[in-house]
Amino acid sequence: MGLFETLFSSSTGDTDPQAQQPSQHEIFPEDKYNVAYAVAARREEIRALEHLLEADQTSPTALEAEPFLQDIIEDMERDREYSLRLRTSGEELVDDIRELIEHWDNQVDEQIGTIWWPIGADTRFRLYLHYLELRADAEDDQFSFPESAGQVHTLVQRGLSAIEDDDDSKLAVVHKRDIPWEEPTEDS
Repeated sequence: MGLFETLFSSSTGDTDPQAQQPSQHEIFPEDKYNVAYAVAARREEIRALEHLLEADQTSPTALEAEPFLQDIIEDMERDREYSLRLRTSGEELVDDIRELIEHWDNQVDEQIGTIWWPIGADTRFRLYLHYLELRADAEDDQFSFPESAGQVHTLVQRGLSAIEDDDDSKLAVVHKRDIPWEEPTEDS
């Protein structure tokens, strides 16, 4: 028997790869696990997102912008392109972004790491960044993008690229405690 035949033959003499696969699939309980996308992130990108949120919230015109954000949310909910139900208040949207920052900050130990991008984050980011662009363009709004906004754009583009990947190669089954906006059951 040749070297390759020895290496690639099974001990049972069975050469059909399907016969070598286990007959059962591993099942992950839905109350403990969900799917998310693995996305590379740099510590400075997460900091830039935090600075962007801070700039939005500390802008003197932030309180007057809340009805403006509500109008944008309602427009996007009517848009058939977005099949996910959006939160109905600007305050909850900001809370969602803040929760992403907290979760992701804990997931990036060094200068670069992997974050779990939850399903639906793309819609929320599109909504939030569109809202900020409209605020920055408005003459009577004092909000302006911080210098680090380009790093936020890079992070969001990387997340959108993972989602748009046709073969879902970056989609993984992850414990809910590691995914922002997910809550596992008490006994997890």
